[in-house]
Amino acid sequence: MAKKIAFLLVLLFVLALASVTAFAAGTDTTTPEAGFTQDKADSKISIEDLEDKYGDIFFDAESKSDKAIIEVSYQRKSSTKYPLRHYIRGTVIESATGSAVYENPVVMLMYIKKDGKYVPLCDVNTDENYVERPVYLSSTVDLAYIGSNKVNEVRIIAFRKNDIDNLSLDENLQITDFFITVRYWDHGEITFKDLTTL
Repeated sequence: MAKKIAFLLVLLFVLALASVTAFAAGTDTTTPEAGFTQDKADSKISIEDLEDKYGDIFFDAESKSDKAIIEVSYQRKSSTKYPLRHYIRGTVIESATGSAVYENPVVMLMYIKKDGKYVPLCDVNTDENYVERPVYLSSTVDLAYIGSNKVNEVRIIAFRKNDIDNLSLDENLQITDFFITVRYWDHGEITFKDLTTL
């Protein structure tokens, strides 16, 4: 009887060891091909590197494009608590199909001019001026100036992620400027619904 129990214990140990070995082999992701694919999918663009490389185009006052990669718009939030809050939205015009949508998403960078110089216009939730999405891009920002005599000069830059090595205005790079004047709210314009969502 003792021999049978010992045999069963050895058999269970061997089976457990084989299972652990097979599981480890099946989840190995250290091959160069698998690692490269995952890194490429998850990699985030360095905005600083982009600005260094394309700053002459990104921040030139004369840079404007006819090329439209996204249809971009803005809308003010109805809020007396955050009178400068706006939504910026972009919808990809020519969307790829299938998996290509996710393999080559669109990047939207947001800037605002302060003291004659473009500075990042950051999302209030992520604290970044960078949005990357396959089809629909959106961001919530606070502009800089309020009052009828002050204009917020906002610049939106858009391109596809896989094009970052060779961006060219009107080919694969979109630059859109908005000049937004924000007036103080007339309290009669704010509805009860707006007040409950401040």
